[in-house]
Amino acid sequence: MKILQKLFFAGFIIVVVSSCRSHKMKKNSIVLGTVTATADSVIVKKDSVVLAEIPVEEKVFFETKEIDFEKLKIKSKISIKTAKIDQNIPATIHVKKDSVIWISIAIGLEAARVSINPDSIFLLDRLNRKYYKVSFKELSDNFDFDLDFNMIQSLLVGNLPIKIDSIDIYKKLTEFNSISQKRNEVEIENRFDLEKSKLFYINATDKKTNTKLNIDYKSFINEDNKLVPTIISLLISGKNEAKIEFEHSKFDFLDRNIRFPFNIPKGYSLEKIPNF
Repeated sequence: MKILQKLFFAGFIIVVVSSCRSHKMKKNSIVLGTVTATADSVIVKKDSVVLAEIPVEEKVFFETKEIDFEKLKIKSKISIKTAKIDQNIPATIHVKKDSVIWISIAIGLEAARVSINPDSIFLLDRLNRKYYKVSFKELSDNFDFDLDFNMIQSLLVGNLPIKIDSIDIYKKLTEFNSISQKRNEVEIENRFDLEKSKLFYINATDKKTNTKLNIDYKSFINEDNKLVPTIISLLISGKNEAKIEFEHSKFDFLDRNIRFPFNIPKGYSLEKIPNF
């Protein structure tokens, strides 16, 4: 598989496998990418963006805003739409930076639990008494591109998912700044808000297969002085189409310990991931 499937898989893992204060996501919603503003929000219409590049004579560079944290807890509502699936799923996500991402999916009772560490991904299917394990090395070999823990963590909090390289191209445009990347046959455009220097949109195209992936951070909120995404939409189009969107209803940056419980109960069988 190519990098687009890899990026989409990273998003899918986040979504389905997706002193401290708690906040309901009803306040100060922010949508990045333009200078049109209300009292508490910023609105964007990406379809009307004019891609007029500002002429420069020397190499362009700009700083980007990345989210830094130690521990994070998120409650989300997830929508999954494909040709065969149309489903909404509630999920709880716990993150310890650079260490573990833990996801619980519950519809009444817990249906699945996921544990992602820097080496491997474990999925516990409680409904069918099965579990799955795959290493990032296996994923990278299968997808023909390096997939790692940092990519999944970055997609979750709205940081740049593909690490910067010296060959990447910075551009200052009329409505946003961008960083263009090329990895193998895939071209990636990352768009950043002019005022806040925050990533709000990713467009990736596989030139060999003409498969396209859009990652759209539709809304943000200021939480503990951090601009974090609350609505994230992933759309892949090509031979097959799929869309995943999740909306956070609760977003906590924690200064206390949180739990990441994960163990394989007796009687559960290890299964191979389908089509892998």
